[in-house]
Amino acid sequence: MFRFGKLIICLGILVALFMITGCAQTFHVKNPTPSSVVYDQALQESIALKINDQRAGEDLKISSGTLTVNLKNLEDEILFLGSNLEKAFNSRGINVKYSTEDESGLKLIVNKYSIRNIRVSGFSPYWTYTTFSGDMQKDGKVHKITFYFESGKTPIWSFNEVEDPCYNVPVSLMVKEIASKINRLYFGLKAPDAKVASLTEAINGKLDESTFLKVLELGYTNNPEAVEPLVKLAGHEDSMVRMSAICSLGMLGAVEKFDFLKNLYNSAEGGEKSMVLKSIGDLGSPEAVEFLKSVKSSSAYQDEMIQEAVDLYL
Repeated sequence: MFRFGKLIICLGILVALFMITGCAQTFHVKNPTPSSVVYDQALQESIALKINDQRAGEDLKISSGTLTVNLKNLEDEILFLGSNLEKAFNSRGINVKYSTEDESGLKLIVNKYSIRNIRVSGFSPYWTYTTFSGDMQKDGKVHKITFYFESGKTPIWSFNEVEDPCYNVPVSLMVKEIASKINRLYFGLKAPDAKVASLTEAINGKLDESTFLKVLELGYTNNPEAVEPLVKLAGHEDSMVRMSAICSLGMLGAVEKFDFLKNLYNSAEGGEKSMVLKSIGDLGSPEAVEFLKSVKSSSAYQDEMIQEAVDLYL
């Protein structure tokens, strides 16, 4: 029995080592499903969206980290982004067409676009950090468009268990958030108050695995009526609901909640700090920029997640 136990332990160590350093993993990234948010007024005029990839060197890799990962359907990540942004806009009533040549409409310059993975042992969670940063240009105006999302999952029976939470969900949220921010900055369309009310009611009902997605939908509405419900949800007992509420305040550009977010940062722990910084960065106000600069000059900036969040904006 003693030898058998030692054998099991040894096999477990071998499996763990294989999970960290073994063969490359392959995941299939699905095309995102559209948001349930539809804006009050549709824009029928066709608007071209062109995407220029300005990444260079190691930044050209869509996937990096502890494990070598091949991402099916993301072999051309720019085409994936452009075609799915078109679908996201169209589903909300904005007639945007992705184009590889037309320079007359919206132009998105991609500076950062990657999914970093981390796993410290075969028995620990597998984490991904999905990051996007770009400059949006239209009619001589330039705005920074960003996305940052961390997600983890411990595979029990198969490594395929991490495909949805660590790849499909973050990539889907990235497309929805980029579309939402472009709308807020350039089109200014919003969902009706009734949509905010129905989402809030659903969120305050039974808590389940999809609740945090409804919280993010409040951010996609671009409706100021969503701000106060989100402030309340930022204190929710569920961490995913909390972080989604914080993220959504940034998506809405709720500059009046800067002090609220700054206080949240000071009291937050772990990964929540980086999500608060992301929301503060999304506000884009002078106070927000100065606060990010103060974090960059502090000891907190030594944390890799905080670095990633701050560097999206500075």
